[in-house]
Amino acid sequence: MSQFFGTQEYEIAIPSYQRHETLRDKTLEYLKRTDIDMQRITVFVASEAERLVYESTLEPDTYGQIIVGETGMRSIRNFIQMFYAEKTNVFNLDDDLKSIYERVNDKKKVPLLKLDSVVQEGFHFCESFKCGLWGIYPVCNQFFMKERVTFDLRYIVGAVWGTVNTHDTKLSVTLDDKEDFERTLKFYIRDGRVVRMENYAPDTNYYGEAGGMQVERTEKRVTESAHILLKRYPNLCSLNTRKVGHTEIKLKDRRRK
Repeated sequence: MSQFFGTQEYEIAIPSYQRHETLRDKTLEYLKRTDIDMQRITVFVASEAERLVYESTLEPDTYGQIIVGETGMRSIRNFIQMFYAEKTNVFNLDDDLKSIYERVNDKKKVPLLKLDSVVQEGFHFCESFKCGLWGIYPVCNQFFMKERVTFDLRYIVGAVWGTVNTHDTKLSVTLDDKEDFERTLKFYIRDGRVVRMENYAPDTNYYGEAGGMQVERTEKRVTESAHILLKRYPNLCSLNTRKVGHTEIKLKDRRRK
């Protein structure tokens, strides 16, 4: 799917908490196999003590800098938002990403190694369609992935996403869980669209990796976050009633027919 539309400059942000070895062995190991410029990468950690641990663990040529931010998903996401200048293209990745895959057909997918042009394509779509958020398909299953780009209300998963940075606090997240749903909804309301490139998907363990959000996440908090979003955006989301093991929501703009 990917086409080259001209250079789109961007930075790479990876928040990480108590996962120095995971980050080294997963996300950074994957990025080393791609054509990404590793010096674009800023790793955001929770404390000075964590920074020292990460510096002693990570290979020095696999990132550009380590910045001490804040603890908690909501806090670190908003810290990153204010760290970069307005209108900076920021490509955000989780620290436990094993790979990004590209769909070949219904039966085959392959690791995406020419990642740079895909990232640039995502930001090109944002520029062309005057919106601030893009992402990829959330489930790494080639049968469901599609050779298409969508612009309606679709979930932009927090494992891999790009944003045209803004300091507008109306677009800051307020939740530690479901913050990616919240971000999707806020950008969709502002722009009338979000971009999702459905030919690509992340290979990651959303709820199973030690460290990170798992340190403080509880089922009660996940459920509360889902209901907060339902209350705030009743015309844009509903409960996902499938038996997925966690309280989930699904997005649909019922204002449009």
